[in-house]
Amino acid sequence: MTEAVQRQTNRRYIYQYLYNNSQPATSEELAEALSLGLPAVERSLAGLLEEGMISAAEGGTYVIAPQGRVALGVFLRDDQAQLLAIDICAQELGFRELSIPFSHTPGYYQKILQCLEEFIDSCGLDRDRLLGIGIVIPAVIDQAAGRLVMSPTLDLWDIPLEEIYCHFSRYPVFIENSPNSSGYAACWANREKSSAIYLSLDRGVGGAILQGDQQYMGDHGRSGEFGHMRLVPNGRLCSCGRRGCVEAYCSTSRLSDDLGITLDEFFTRLQGGDGEAAAVWEEYRGHLTDTLANLRVCFDCDIVLGGELSPHLEGLLPELYWDLGEKTLFEGDGFFLQLDRFGSHSVCAGTALRFIEDFLQTY
Repeated sequence: MTEAVQRQTNRRYIYQYLYNNSQPATSEELAEALSLGLPAVERSLAGLLEEGMISAAEGGTYVIAPQGRVALGVFLRDDQAQLLAIDICAQELGFRELSIPFSHTPGYYQKILQCLEEFIDSCGLDRDRLLGIGIVIPAVIDQAAGRLVMSPTLDLWDIPLEEIYCHFSRYPVFIENSPNSSGYAACWANREKSSAIYLSLDRGVGGAILQGDQQYMGDHGRSGEFGHMRLVPNGRLCSCGRRGCVEAYCSTSRLSDDLGITLDEFFTRLQGGDGEAAAVWEEYRGHLTDTLANLRVCFDCDIVLGGELSPHLEGLLPELYWDLGEKTLFEGDGFFLQLDRFGSHSVCAGTALRFIEDFLQTY
């Protein structure tokens, strides 16, 4: 091993030790923990300080500099775009919603890029420390073929991903679908669990199968499309063209669009005792808990609920637990259900976290 390679290896060991332990450490403590010579540790610390990857703290200790590296996530929805910036420790640095209806045109993507540049500036981010931008689309995506297979929500059908990538060539970019991105965020937040199911509840419904810190993607990268399981034979028409899908009953549109109000307004009315909202919620809750009970029987692991619905469910968990206790085969409760740590920002967070994880693995 050359001297330059050894120095970089030492830096990586020290950085990852500080990152994984989340505690300040002195150069002497690092030397002992990593079985490195003190001079080598001090040289590595000097290099990490110069790069802005760590900071000096009290008592001669060193800590991770959260903004040593940053990443962005972008969620392109039918009626708006969401932008999120996070630091290397997965802490949110900024979030913005843009009222820009989706359009698969150069002008639309140029507008998104312009808004991204303004967002980077408003968050005070250093572009030299930006790892990349993840772009999320509510779609079925075939990564191996480099194609967006379908997105009924955005009215996109069988297009090459390059038609989107080409507008963001200024930065490293990765495009994925919303359930996979949200699922990755759930992986990040639940690394201690051996497995879990992630169910994303937005206008579209999807999910992910989590195994430790990995996702099971299936043979064609299409696993976790729980929104298109048949729930009610010959039921409501789904956006995919079939009838009775989970998405036709558990989309957040059932709570908002069907009443001509926003999701926030729906839950305000529900909490205020509105009878119409209560009746809609009772029907929705029944379909949701049927879906959750089926997933529990199939996968026998915890289920994480995410998407734009999850921030509204904190006070409603007891009734979901009760319903699940009645519907699941083996449990007498629904305590296997939990809410996503990143809440309604999980879609943006997950795709940004991919850049952070790649950096941590390769730095």
